Amino acid sequence: MSFMDKKAFLILAFLFALLSISIFGYGYNREGFINLTPGTFPISVDVPLLHEYPLKKNMGLSNNTYAENSTYYPVFGSSYGQFTNNVRYWKTPNNGQCSPADFCGGLYNDKKIDEPKSPKPIPFSSPDIRVNYYGSHKMECPNNGSDIE
Repeated sequence: MSFMDKKAFLILAFLFALLSISIFGYGYNREGFINLTPGTFPISVDVPLLHEYPLKKNMGLSNNTYAENSTYYPVFGSSYGQFTNNVRYWKTPNNGQCSPADFCGGLYNDKKIDEPKSPKPIPFSSPDIRVNYYGSHKMECPNNGSDIE
């Protein structure tokens, strides 16, 4: 290697070191989970994760079998209706696929679900204004275009 090759190599190595320090930072922590808090002390230790479900008095493993748990798995019959197996409101966090089976039903009781009612559709013969499926109120524009010249 000639002197010029060594000099060029040292310059490139020095530039690479400066560039890597400026990109990755020197002593700067870029850990992605640094801002996550582990939780507040008494709640995160005493209460299970899903606070919205009522807890059982004697929490622990249940006596459920795989056959009993399979009834929780959502299955809808085949039809021309647009139904999916997606359930929006769950009575229990058990979706029927616990493994082992006695993990399901050990912590939470079933929750009472109050599903919001869908409004009734407006018939096509109605004079009311429709927006897709639902009714809309007549809107009065503040400017009817009379001042436009």
